[in-house]
Amino acid sequence: MATVESDKLEEVLKYVCSTFSVEGLKKEQLIILQSMLTKKDCIAVLPTGYGKSLPYQIFLPVVRELQKCYEDAVIGTEYAAYLGDRIIVCCPLVALMQDQVQRLQCIPDLRVLYKGHSHETDEMILKGEFDILFASPESLVGDSKFRTKLQNYKVGMIVIDEFHTIATWGGEDDSDEYRAFRKWFRHVGELRSLFPSASVLALSATCSNKIRTRVLKVLNLIEKDTTIVSMSPNKPNIKLAVKKIDNHVESAMYWLIDGLSHLKETFPRTLIYCNSISDASKLYNYVVGEIDECTKFVDMFHSETPEENKELIISALREKDSEKRVIFATSALGMGIDVVDCNSIVLYGPPRTVVDLVQLVGRVGRDGGQSIALVLHNSHNIRSVDKDMKKLISCKTCRRTELMENFLSETDLLELCNMTGLHTCCDLCEDSCCCGQCKVLDLEKLFSNQWINDSDSDSDTIDYEDVTDQPDEHDIDNLDDEFYLSEIFDSFETTDVE
Repeated sequence: MATVESDKLEEVLKYVCSTFSVEGLKKEQLIILQSMLTKKDCIAVLPTGYGKSLPYQIFLPVVRELQKCYEDAVIGTEYAAYLGDRIIVCCPLVALMQDQVQRLQCIPDLRVLYKGHSHETDEMILKGEFDILFASPESLVGDSKFRTKLQNYKVGMIVIDEFHTIATWGGEDDSDEYRAFRKWFRHVGELRSLFPSASVLALSATCSNKIRTRVLKVLNLIEKDTTIVSMSPNKPNIKLAVKKIDNHVESAMYWLIDGLSHLKETFPRTLIYCNSISDASKLYNYVVGEIDECTKFVDMFHSETPEENKELIISALREKDSEKRVIFATSALGMGIDVVDCNSIVLYGPPRTVVDLVQLVGRVGRDGGQSIALVLHNSHNIRSVDKDMKKLISCKTCRRTELMENFLSETDLLELCNMTGLHTCCDLCEDSCCCGQCKVLDLEKLFSNQWINDSDSDSDTIDYEDVTDQPDEHDIDNLDDEFYLSEIFDSFETTDVE
């Protein structure tokens, strides 16, 4: 293929980016696009909110404009070969598909669909009436009839979005399939044999060293022939905190009831993630049952939420002035969804892996503002986490360093260690911070209304000696409740909460 002249590409990018309402491409985005233009496989590990999807979204419009620019028949033919190409995006979550499709529908002459939206759109897909198709691994690989139909169409690029799910959801090794959450994730490499002339673009915000090796194998990628684009998943603006809570919802989460009762629409926008639909429903019902007047400020999102409600919630999360303040969710409210004006996330139960943790934490603080990620664990939900997560919970030094050990090289990790130790880093570093300017974030103020007793009264409690927090030095029983609560909520009068 002819080399793209830099001045011509720059001119085309300026025009195409304007139609996508962006000023231009960042360095890493441009590297991805150049890889695509040269039909080279690419793995990109870039932070949540960085815009790693933009290169493939603008790819076809860029190719079309480049083809128009060249009058030379030979060069024009090179680009004309792309014009019939389609892009297939293998996507793990319906919510993510909805979010991407909704964003791209306003782009002229770009037909974007996702399988499962409606009978009408599924018929359009079968007729080949699309430029970019979003579908799950279950559809693309597991549905033999649909897969066979797609083979009739020219596909020039396969995008594996959130590729870390190949390992985290598809099973960590070949013997793990019977326990895999969604087994077809481990078979997405078969798409290469279905479309042998297509290049592969694999995207994720998080990829541990172990997962990277597995993904290269599953996708049949040769590392030396693959463009690797990566940035550290560390989010310095997001403070990490881990707290032990009681096994019972009422005693573990009453701080949330107090906060919503007093603050209502000024409660800091917060995502509360749960590991199951049951837990999400339990928390939601607890809140609306206690404070019925706050129903309009909270909502629930999981795989069984009606599609209409899902779309309303996603739309609300994109609006800065939305009245929705707290969303109880499972991982179905997923990867890549752009949540605006949100600087607080609570994980009601730690996720199974540190990769999942980094994914969840990255969904807040996208404005660069100081944010908080609060991981709540009890004697029950800690049983299902892996050894790296247990190490993070039991850590006694710096949680950020402990977490990033799974993702960074030794050189990058050493550089990170030189930057930690402040109150904005984690709850452990906060204890030793001596900057003299320590500031408590809104969610921390609210949670401080609850003081945790590290010893559970449940008869079946397992003693996780290495994964409990130190007993809190404060004694809530010696405080007057009304005085204490008034102090907390009065502090919000001088804090900007939108």
